[in-house]
Amino acid sequence: MKRGLSTYYLLAIALILGFFLAIQIKSDITSQGIITIPKLLAMEKDVSNLEVEIDNLQKSINELNLKLKDYETSLNESGSIYSSMMEEWKKIRNYAGMEKISGPGIIITMNDSDKEIEIGDNPELYIIHDIDVLEVINELRAAGAEAISINGERVLGTSSIECGGPIIIIDGKRHATPFIIRAIGDPKVLEASILAPNSYIDLMEYTGIEIDVKKVENIVMDGYKSPLKLKYQKSIEEGEKK
Repeated sequence: MKRGLSTYYLLAIALILGFFLAIQIKSDITSQGIITIPKLLAMEKDVSNLEVEIDNLQKSINELNLKLKDYETSLNESGSIYSSMMEEWKKIRNYAGMEKISGPGIIITMNDSDKEIEIGDNPELYIIHDIDVLEVINELRAAGAEAISINGERVLGTSSIECGGPIIIIDGKRHATPFIIRAIGDPKVLEASILAPNSYIDLMEYTGIEIDVKKVENIVMDGYKSPLKLKYQKSIEEGEKK
């Protein structure tokens, strides 16, 4: 009796284990075909990325077609594409800040305060520092300045402006006050931005820093003269993996 009962139990356990094993196997087989919400979102993101890449490639194709038409026109008119290539090269140098340019804008003259320093005052507040010049440059860029120079020195996005005691050092060159900042852009917009309440210049004038801002119809600005030093960045070809 006991033997028959134990056999029954073993058979029941075997049947239960077989049932669960069958369910597990079936689950493993069918789960491969199920598209979950995270998988669907990932697929949509991949499709969106591909669409953006296709759009960028199409824009590049359109730009290259325009250049090709310019080259063909130049070749038909003069028998050479040299003039078109030189015009394009000059345009690139202009965008990079390497060419001498002109245009409307504003001129900002900044000088140290001539107020008498009283006992307990911080003398550092009465002189212009590199950070002061940087803040003004940033406000000009935010207001749409297309080109900026300091004391005749063209300033690019890679330019360094450092403190050197009573002077500032711009790309390795020493400059003393007064600091004359020229900015090419919409004169009204640049002036309104730089003289707005709570602007950096507005705060500097509280300590007596002498600042003069004037709109100019035409500013002539030299190109960047120092050698460009790009150590880490590299260009990426279209379609190349980032």
